[in-house]
Amino acid sequence: MKKNYWIVLILGFCLCSLLIGSGCDIEKAKYQRTENVSVPLEPGSNLAAETSFGSITVTGADVAECNITATIFVKAPTEEEAREIAEKVKIKAEPVDKTLTVKAEKPRVKKNRSIGVSFEIIVPKQTNVECSSSFGAIELANINGNTKAKTSSGSITAENIKGSAKLDTSFGSINCKDISGGDINLKTNSGKITLTKAAFGDCDVHTSFGSITSSELTGNSLKLKSNSGNINLTEASASTTDIFTSFGRITCRQITSADLTARSSSGSIDIACSPSAPPEINATVVTSFGSIDFVSPPNFSGQVELATSFGSIKTDLPITITGEISKKKLTGKIGDGKGKLHLQTNSGSIKIK
Repeated sequence: MKKNYWIVLILGFCLCSLLIGSGCDIEKAKYQRTENVSVPLEPGSNLAAETSFGSITVTGADVAECNITATIFVKAPTEEEAREIAEKVKIKAEPVDKTLTVKAEKPRVKKNRSIGVSFEIIVPKQTNVECSSSFGAIELANINGNTKAKTSSGSITAENIKGSAKLDTSFGSINCKDISGGDINLKTNSGKITLTKAAFGDCDVHTSFGSITSSELTGNSLKLKSNSGNINLTEASASTTDIFTSFGRITCRQITSADLTARSSSGSIDIACSPSAPPEINATVVTSFGSIDFVSPPNFSGQVELATSFGSIKTDLPITITGEISKKKLTGKIGDGKGKLHLQTNSGSIKIK
């Protein structure tokens, strides 16, 4: 009985030490205040907004100034101390040439205290915007200018942007809609990416862990890459289209492209070209493990190479076969054009029509 008593006492002491050392929020008080700042900002200017802990929302409107609403939130051992810390936070809106920098000037605090600042900003529509946060979501909307956003942990949303968009998050999803007028670069290390209704020069979309869903895209070059996730593409038109996933399925519908590449290390690939796709398309579709279904452009004309190590080959197109006839490999041509279809899988069936 005495032995059990000492065991319980020691465990209790260790638990208390752990809670005290970790700065657990159980005994922390919270305080929040809001500050509004308005600064003149001409259309065509630049906005740079930054925060360490907190979200940033930037919206374009028919205004001639930058209206900032800052929400300051503090955690401390007591509410009184939290209030004192919050009152020392100063919101800075500093114009230099044509760039307005918005940030928070925060006091140094002791251990087990924390300060966060979130911004809601309204700017003239014709503004170039750059935002950064260490921990927090970023939202951009109704901007007629180039946009950049980066956060270490948080989602990024962009809608109705007329200009280039470069959006980067380490941990979080990216959701974009109605983007036009420049290049698009979307990247997340962990999260899904959605891109809808976009017109661009070059578009590069990359996620390390997550799916990619895109539709209604038009541009010069389109690149979609996922290291682990499915890729779905619908109604896309680009001179060159490059799609890759390490582990996942690729599904494409209504694709218009002169040069198309789709690769998966492990997953099936299903592609259907649109009626307006060029008949001399150059398409390479390769997967290590999975089936391939390919609907070619109307009146396709060119060389055909189909190969599978374990699976069957089926074609609805009239292919003039050259070389050795095999159930696992088919080489030939359709018409007299310069197009090319190369479909290959190590394990799976191939269907072409």
